[in-house]
Amino acid sequence: MKAFIKYIGVITYDEKIHHINFKEGVNVITGRSSTGKSAILEVFDYCFGSSEFIIPDGVITNNTVFYFVVLKLKEIYLILGRSKNKKDCFLASTSDNSFIENISNFNIEYFHSLDKYTLKDFRKELNKYFKIDIDDTDEDLEDRKFRNNNAKKAAPSYRNFTSFMLQHQNLIANKHALFYRFDEKEKKEQVIEQFKIFLSFVDSEYFPLKQRLAELNRELKQLEFIKESTKKYINENKEKLKFLLEEFELITNKRLFKKNIDSILHRPNESLEYLDNFISSKENIISNDFSNQNIKKKNDLQTSYNKIVSDIRKIQNIISEIDVSIIYAKDFVEQKSNISHANESSLSNCECIFCGNKNIKLIDKQNKLKEAIEWFNSEMDKSQYTIESFVSNKKEYEVKLKKLMVEANLIKNELNVLDKVITSLEKNKSIEYQATKVVIQIEAFLETIKTNSLTEIETKINNLENSISIIEQNLKTDYNVDNKLNLAERQINQQMIRIGKELEFEEIYKDNLNLKFDSKTFELYQQTLIKGYPDKKVYLRSMGSGANWLSSHVALFTSLLYYSCSLKDKSLIPTILFLDQPSQVYFPTEIDNDEVFDGKKLKKISNEETKYDDDINAVTNLFDKLVEFCNYTLLETGIEPQIIITDHADKLKLINADFDKDLVRARWRDKKDGFIKLNN
Repeated sequence: MKAFIKYIGVITYDEKIHHINFKEGVNVITGRSSTGKSAILEVFDYCFGSSEFIIPDGVITNNTVFYFVVLKLKEIYLILGRSKNKKDCFLASTSDNSFIENISNFNIEYFHSLDKYTLKDFRKELNKYFKIDIDDTDEDLEDRKFRNNNAKKAAPSYRNFTSFMLQHQNLIANKHALFYRFDEKEKKEQVIEQFKIFLSFVDSEYFPLKQRLAELNRELKQLEFIKESTKKYINENKEKLKFLLEEFELITNKRLFKKNIDSILHRPNESLEYLDNFISSKENIISNDFSNQNIKKKNDLQTSYNKIVSDIRKIQNIISEIDVSIIYAKDFVEQKSNISHANESSLSNCECIFCGNKNIKLIDKQNKLKEAIEWFNSEMDKSQYTIESFVSNKKEYEVKLKKLMVEANLIKNELNVLDKVITSLEKNKSIEYQATKVVIQIEAFLETIKTNSLTEIETKINNLENSISIIEQNLKTDYNVDNKLNLAERQINQQMIRIGKELEFEEIYKDNLNLKFDSKTFELYQQTLIKGYPDKKVYLRSMGSGANWLSSHVALFTSLLYYSCSLKDKSLIPTILFLDQPSQVYFPTEIDNDEVFDGKKLKKISNEETKYDDDINAVTNLFDKLVEFCNYTLLETGIEPQIIITDHADKLKLINADFDKDLVRARWRDKKDGFIKLNN
């Protein structure tokens, strides 16, 4: 959001107004130590609604009764004031330029004439000016159960803008921290989560959609669990129902249902309704030729059962014989390890030593022995394959046996049912009675699964999936947050590389600068490449010298500032950046007490005199590039950001601006100088 600070001021006990007049672009407040430079940032933060009073104790706090800031926000001026007691806050707005230009208007009487706010109400009012109208940022209402009193997430607040706006003296070149207030875990999480709100990637309708989506996904997960549990229950009891249906058919010689068992189970309500109508008519149950049909059926079943039992016995015998063969084969394998392969038989001389005649019979025996040796060696080699063949055959017969056992059990059950029916008839229990008893058992089973009908569950699941799909499509079409954040990252990263190459990184980084900002974690790292592909991430804490840390901070926060300007009014973050003491990396600030900034003297005191030229050039380049950045941003986006630098560096010879005429808003070098100028 286009914004700049017009005034930062204080009113002392003598009712004098001490202020600094700022402009768009780069603003420099320079001076010696202990003049109140760093307090400027703290005064702004206090007037901007900070709950803490951390303005450095000293001349300012001892003499001031009131603090104020005048901030231009688009076309209006916001006048923010706070008393020293931290309780009283004052807020007004105006578009009257002539009123604003007269600093004497901002006296203590003026502020006391304004409405007084508590800090809580003051923040609420400022939220309105910054167009923050989202109160509930929970994306899943179930998350509240894990918070005290089922509390909501903290509502978005303009106060979180300060993480993007303020770079304190102890933060500007910090290798362990990038953002203001990120040492507080809760604040860090809030800023990261609310980043998409501050960039207007989402609005007040986004979070109810996300909440509804989370609720539907939870319902879907629950229904899918019920569906799987129901399917498991049905599968476990499917055989039971099948048995009852077969029992009914055996009793009545009629099928109870025309549809298959899966249809019965998937639509239990329809099946129960059908049973009510079925039982109401005795004709559906009574069969005239029960006796003849069932006697024939029993004989057929008994014949089939006997045949299957016979086949079972045969296969069991075969399996037993295979087991014996496997045992013999294994014994042979174990023994053959102690038997060497027989060698080939040969006779060098088959002639009689007395008469010299050849012995034909001995040669024949030699050939037979050779054949026997070859057979023996072959059988030894095949022994392992024989075992494998036996095992394979055994498995085939075991599968057949299992199948026959199942068939035998089914037939046996049918025979038992027929015997049961006949026995019941002998005890004067009618067919109608027996059939009705079975139907009642079937009804009881169907009643159990009625409340979780698979068909109804699947219908609900389909409806939920459709609703989820619609919301997901709406979120993608209307918001597409992840894509927007990824695009924001790329644009911020491009600017960091562009700006960073002009800053004072060490050569190892500058030559291959590839800074990356992660919008999910708010971490900064250098992405090294090998042959154009990502290699490793070098995080800020591992990037070496103070010059690298300072340049990284400046590159990131100016890039965030540029991106905010590029979004124009879509970004809620004011286009303002405070940089407190950036030159401290090169020049020690705590020993600067002279009336003129003398970098050589400071270097001499710190025994770094030989580095003066390089360091003063680095500081000069930093200021020059910040001026260049503001000019470039104005040209590219139409908005000139405001950068307020409080520093010891002075009288710098810049290329892009006249340091004294264009940048310096206050210079405090005399002993009596400072934000509050002392009279004695």
